[in-house]
Amino acid sequence: METDFSADCGKCFALCCTALSFERDRQFGHDKAAGQPCHHLGNDFRCTIHARREELGYDGCEEFDCLGAGQRASAIFAAENWRRDPAIARRLYASFSLLLRLQEMRRALVTAAELDIGEALHNERLALLEELSAHADSRREDIADAASRSLKACREYLRRLRSAIAA
Repeated sequence: METDFSADCGKCFALCCTALSFERDRQFGHDKAAGQPCHHLGNDFRCTIHARREELGYDGCEEFDCLGAGQRASAIFAAENWRRDPAIARRLYASFSLLLRLQEMRRALVTAAELDIGEALHNERLALLEELSAHADSRREDIADAASRSLKACREYLRRLRSAIAA
């Protein structure tokens, strides 16, 4: 099973710069509410200060990695006019949030492959990873309930895994 966690900003609506919030601190030069575009975001979804981010106090932008959730959510809503319809934008942002959690959990399960955990836990890990991958790569908006159940099962698996490793 191939799992790509690379963000492809060229295929994204700059969701990290629109959907997420941040507060002015050492990593961000201004406050930004969730759902509002960063005031350095151009109409083409490109950062207008990209080359000068660090000197202007936006190290947090470089540190954030959506693990490919942005392009996945953007693909789902590519035909929608989310910029002019707040209801569609809210759905897009919710999909991005869910896909980000799926990608983070997928990465955790891929990383767990390096552990000496025995065949039963390894097989369970692979089954959960396959389930998460099916949700994350489905290009469907209606995955929230099933994906939430899968994420819950993964959290339970990770608790059992932690106990098995500690033993």
